[in-house]
Amino acid sequence: MLSVVGHSEKGDGGYLRFTLQHKTGEQSLGGRALDFHLLRETLNENMDLKNKTTADFILLGLFPRCRYPNLLIVLILSIYALASAGNSILILLIWLDPRLHTPMYFLLSQLSLIDLAYISTTVPKAATNYFSGKQDISFLACATQMFSFLTLGLAECILLTLMAYNRFVAVCHPLRYTILMSPKVCLKMAASTWIGAAGAALVHTAYPMNFPLCGSRKINHYFCEMPAILRMSCVDTSVYEMVKFVSTIIFLLAPFTLILTSYTLIFLTVLKMNSPKGRNKALATCSSHLTVVSLYFGQAIFIYMTPTSSHTPDQDQVGAVLGTIVTPMLNPLIYSLRNKEVVGALQKCTGRCCDRDNASVPVPVAVAAAAVAAAVLAAILDNSLEVQNMNRGNGTSTDFILLGLFPELHYLGILITSILLIYVIAFTGNAVLVLLIWADSRLHTPMYILLSHLSFIDLALISTTVPKMVINFFSRKKSISRVACGTQIFFFFALGGSECLLLTLMAYDRYVAVCNPLRYSVIMNSRVCLWMALVSWGGGALNSLINTIYTMHFPFCGSREIHHFFCEMPAVLKLSCEDTSLYEMVVSVICIVFVLLPLGLIMSSYLLIFLAVLRMNSPEGRRKALATCSSHLAVVSLYYGPAMIIYMTPRSFHTSEQDEILSMVNTIFTPMLNPLIYSLRNKEVLAALRKVASRRFILK
Repeated sequence: MLSVVGHSEKGDGGYLRFTLQHKTGEQSLGGRALDFHLLRETLNENMDLKNKTTADFILLGLFPRCRYPNLLIVLILSIYALASAGNSILILLIWLDPRLHTPMYFLLSQLSLIDLAYISTTVPKAATNYFSGKQDISFLACATQMFSFLTLGLAECILLTLMAYNRFVAVCHPLRYTILMSPKVCLKMAASTWIGAAGAALVHTAYPMNFPLCGSRKINHYFCEMPAILRMSCVDTSVYEMVKFVSTIIFLLAPFTLILTSYTLIFLTVLKMNSPKGRNKALATCSSHLTVVSLYFGQAIFIYMTPTSSHTPDQDQVGAVLGTIVTPMLNPLIYSLRNKEVVGALQKCTGRCCDRDNASVPVPVAVAAAAVAAAVLAAILDNSLEVQNMNRGNGTSTDFILLGLFPELHYLGILITSILLIYVIAFTGNAVLVLLIWADSRLHTPMYILLSHLSFIDLALISTTVPKMVINFFSRKKSISRVACGTQIFFFFALGGSECLLLTLMAYDRYVAVCNPLRYSVIMNSRVCLWMALVSWGGGALNSLINTIYTMHFPFCGSREIHHFFCEMPAVLKLSCEDTSLYEMVVSVICIVFVLLPLGLIMSSYLLIFLAVLRMNSPEGRRKALATCSSHLAVVSLYYGPAMIIYMTPRSFHTSEQDEILSMVNTIFTPMLNPLIYSLRNKEVLAALRKVASRRFILK
């Protein structure tokens, strides 16, 4: 056995020389000294090559010593969802309601846009690192995150100052308000905010990232923040710290002083008012803005205007959480709950009933958004539990392995990226269609209300399968827990069954509109619309609940590999140890009820419609009837075709690859194509889209 003697000496050239000795015999190997210079250079080169393949920085995360990190990250994600929903709703309200087309609300929409981007700069990366078990971030990604963070932070400082100036003009110079706060001035304010912030952020990103960094590359934070990067520098950063201090005076202290000066003048003017109502209104609008200013500037001044040595990394993280996560969530609440105009706009949008003249979507937008967010969050949490159990050394804790979409494909990354792009298009298209129907009074008819439900279903259907598949691909994890698998089956069947019923009811709506036009308003009244929606959702959910419970109660043995990209019932049944032929007969009967019978009713409805169209004397009436019916028929063909092949033919007639292709058409391509079919082939939808797209932001 050989060992290294515990002494070293300087040899020629100044290199360390060691002597190897035999452990047992204490015999020297001829006193032969080994020069490790070449070995050291080789090791250094290998380490450099290894470091090139790894990230340049390690993010230790949010409070790494926290005892309950799961609870903390779920809380942060919940705040992120609330902040995203609140700011998005506020932007949409300001955009859609003409009463909010004023300079104050224009600037408020910019603030919500900043908050939306601000919280998205840090939270997704922190959550992804936590759930994937990785903590690395590349040099480029770190610089990009720092630049985005500084840009948005500085933009918010400037914007809050301009909002205070707007309130000063409104209260102190009301007669000159339309001149001083004209549309051109508002646009210049917004442009100067973004450009000025981006320019300053570029300087303060390029300079810190240029410092040589030595030692540990561990950033004691959950994102790349400038003070945390500066702590890692090998050189003296005191000169730059002085430059940073001057910049913070310009972008923090000076704006904060201007805001306080504006509000001092405002309060002096308010005290001189004779009208109590005017005083209350002025104080109400100003108090909301002052609350936001206090929340934002307080933590920013503490972090950036005090020496780095005077506060710990944990204190920096607390301040960053308040500024980048909590404040973006509170801002829309402060401006909505304490503002009668915003509350009135929200009540106007949500208080509509389902009739022709004053109708809206009876299902709240928040329900669909919550369903989609829950699907994505469930996929992330399922992966996180698997990673944590693997780290504990338990092996895989999940009951099933999803082999994914065409696992033997050579260019799988391109396919997944394409599917992710399709998901974005489908999500955007269906969301826009729902918003158009919600916003345009000309589309408040039973046909478009049922169409909005179809878009809701498509949004949730594509979100049931794609997020989990994409997360599994990028995290290199293929597992899914038994509970998550059952949940996925339930939602997939519930939404699929609801779509079958809804397409049938939409065909009935077209039948009544063409064959009984004089009785249409009586037959398709608001109550009937509501019952149609309830029957679609309730029938699909009830059928899915029964099938999911029955499928998941079977014992599974042997390989738990599911040859699919999601938990589909036929693919899961193949893993069962027991004979499932009897249950497959029951499934065939259910498919007749939910697939074949509705398709027969749809075909019967359209047969009667075409006979009625042929008897029409007006060519324009025929074209209009055929146009609306052709869109619905195209959607029916896309949806029912693959469904019948998958669920109404014996399993021996089609392979796993064929099932995956048909499922892609049914669950990914159809939700993307549906809004395109209904928008590009429908003049009323196109007119509503042109109306919204051409609407200019007129400031009153």
